[in-house]
Order: sequence, then C-alpha cells, then structure tokens
Amino acid sequence: MGSIIKPNCTLLEDIQFNIYDSEVSYYGGNQYWFPKKFNQLSGCGPVVAANITAYLSQTFTDKYNDLYPYKGIVNKKDFTLHMVEIRKYVKPGIFGLTSVNKFSDGVLSFAKNRGVSLTSHILDEKADSIQQAIDFILEALSQRLPVAILILKHQNKEFKEYTWHWMTITGLNLNSQSNKCFISVSTYGEHREINLELLWNQRRLKDIIRLAYFT
Repeated sequence: MGSIIKPNCTLLEDIQFNIYDSEVSYYGGNQYWFPKKFNQLSGCGPVVAANITAYLSQTFTDKYNDLYPYKGIVNKKDFTLHMVEIRKYVKPGIFGLTSVNKFSDGVLSFAKNRGVSLTSHILDEKADSIQQAIDFILEALSQRLPVAILILKHQNKEFKEYTWHWMTITGLNLNSQSNKCFISVSTYGEHREINLELLWNQRRLKDIIRLAYFT
C-alpha cells in the first residue's frame, strides 16, 4: 500500500452537479430525500447511481439522454423521483448495498431498461497501491466522468461518517511535493474533501474500498 504519488499527474477541476430547490443549491442528491424512512437509511448507493445517471444524461445528451427523463435545470423534486425509480434497480439488502458488482449490475440494468448501453469500469479488488487508485480515478475524471466510491470499513476514526457508505467522486487534487492527495465527493447533498492518502494507505486488509465508473 505504498504512498508514492507520481509527480506529473494532471490537476483537474471538480465536476459540477448541482441540484436546486428554490434558492437552495445542493451538491448532488441526499438519501434523506427518500420519502420512506427505511429507504433513507439504506439509500446512499441508489443516490450515487442517481447522481451518475442524471449527470451523464445532462452532460452527454447524444449518448445518455434517456437516463434522466427530466430536462432543464435539475431540481430536488424531479431528482427525488429519479432516486426512487433507480432504487428499483440498485437495490440495497438488509445490510445495505455492500457489493460494487451488484451496484454496477443495477446501474446497467436501469440503463438497459431505458435503451441506453453502458459499460462499467471497476477497479480490481486486488489493486492495493494508492497509485492504482489515483490512476483509475484520473482515467474517469479526465473524461469528465464521476466515480462511485464505497467505503465499508476503516480503522481511522476520521472517516467514521464515511464508512458503510457510498459517495460520488467529482474531483481529485494532487500535490506531489507534499505527497498529499484529496478527493472531492458528493455526500448527503454536500461537497466534501477527503484525504485519499490517509484513506487508502491507513486501511487494514479487512477495510474495503471499491471504485467504479461508467461509459
């Protein structure tokens, strides 16, 4: 789990995906918008799927237009309906959605139902170096594609609110001189920054982190 970061990595601006509710702007969706309490508690995976599919539809209309049926500025009411619909395909179990493959299959099934062909890209679970994670994220973000991240467990209490949780990666900030790397994420409708170097290199073998994006 080495912490060496290539000095020549490209710095990318964050992907912007804003959801509006009157005068309020959110950074992606929030699982607490689900009408049902149980769906709120287990809704982070479906929200990430909703974020990604709505973003693809709005950004690459020629290929992915039909992934999101509502046009114009993304608003909370329409996006919540989208969350509810995509949850029929991206289905959490009794302990939530703990498999990146199941998450991916659900997104692909949702897309297929709407006549859209998607391909999933999943970081090999055997990838252990932070450089492999950075390269994977950069590969997606350089194409302006957001990345789904699942953090199941982590020993560092700094990441407690992010464990057993899905989020949407929208940016990567590398500083090769200080060997620091931060990811920008959408979680609970907010923009956050997470130290990827700490997240990746201080995890134990049983601490699971998974990454995926779609083209």
